[in-house]
Amino acid sequence: MPTEVGVTESYTYHNYSSYLEDYYWDYIPEEICHYENLPFVNVAISVLYYLIFIVGSTGNMFVILVMMFKERRRRRLVDTFVINLALADLAFVFTLPFWAASASNNHLWTFGSAFCKLSSYIVAVNKYSSIFFLTCMSIDRYLAIVKLLNFRHIRTQKYAMTISLVIWFSSLLLAIPSGYFRKSDQVNMTYCIEDTDSPFLRTFNLTAINLTFVLPVIIILFCYCSILVSLAQHYGHSKKLTQRRENSLKIVFAIVSAFILSWLPFNVFKTMALYLQFHNADLSCWPVVSRGLAIASCIAFLNSCVNPIIYAFLDRNFRQRTSWMSAYVYAGLGRRRSRFSSGSAVTESSTVPKV
Repeated sequence: MPTEVGVTESYTYHNYSSYLEDYYWDYIPEEICHYENLPFVNVAISVLYYLIFIVGSTGNMFVILVMMFKERRRRRLVDTFVINLALADLAFVFTLPFWAASASNNHLWTFGSAFCKLSSYIVAVNKYSSIFFLTCMSIDRYLAIVKLLNFRHIRTQKYAMTISLVIWFSSLLLAIPSGYFRKSDQVNMTYCIEDTDSPFLRTFNLTAINLTFVLPVIIILFCYCSILVSLAQHYGHSKKLTQRRENSLKIVFAIVSAFILSWLPFNVFKTMALYLQFHNADLSCWPVVSRGLAIASCIAFLNSCVNPIIYAFLDRNFRQRTSWMSAYVYAGLGRRRSRFSSGSAVTESSTVPKV
């Protein structure tokens, strides 16, 4: 067996077939696995991030304003989760201009190591809190439709606020490894990358995918299957109430479906990447996985600006509140304008010299 494996123009695999068969996962010549950068892809990612930032920041701020406009005592229980979900998306989209600038500069990171860790931490908090809030929204619909009589006492704003605080605390805690193991790699150039050499982070990421995506999705599917069975059994009973429940269910279902469809590709490619990393494989040798993960990240980030669009099209209550808030603001501006005009007229008349 040769003492050193050289990589030259005439390198042939059959000369070292037995060597590579034993050590395939431990050693892959770097020159063979050259990762080709595609500048137009980086530009497209950058433009997409800026668009998500504009739509997501505007839409989620508007959602928060509309939801907060209604009196607390008249606020629906699910509105508490909607507000918190919008806050999570809003915090996340404010990091996107920095990732967009990095993508346009061939993914070089020029904002410092501390902000690299902070931005990655915020992204992770958004991912965990979003799925937890969506799971709670699904469970709330399940309790409201299937188990209303048994759990009426816990479906209160006090419980919703308590659950929201627990979700935020859990998300902030779970996101710590994502921020801690992010680093500004400065071998030749500075990148904000994940420390893929850490066995702890690999194990944590794989566990997190199962506990914070697979398990919540199973719970959500159980809730909706039970709801559909219950609605089918009570079809025609109190038609107005059934329609209201179905409308609320349709909105939550659309939000949950958008999240799952957005984050499913990312979690699939992330699982594949973790499998390769556990075998010490270089992702540059697997362009389908590495580029798939990059594209899946963009799809996942789109979810942060989808919810306001869903509310606008499907939630009649949201549209009604929007019209009330618009009328209230317009009436307030009209009163101010009239006071300003009357004040100006008084001032003007008082300055006219008497003849």
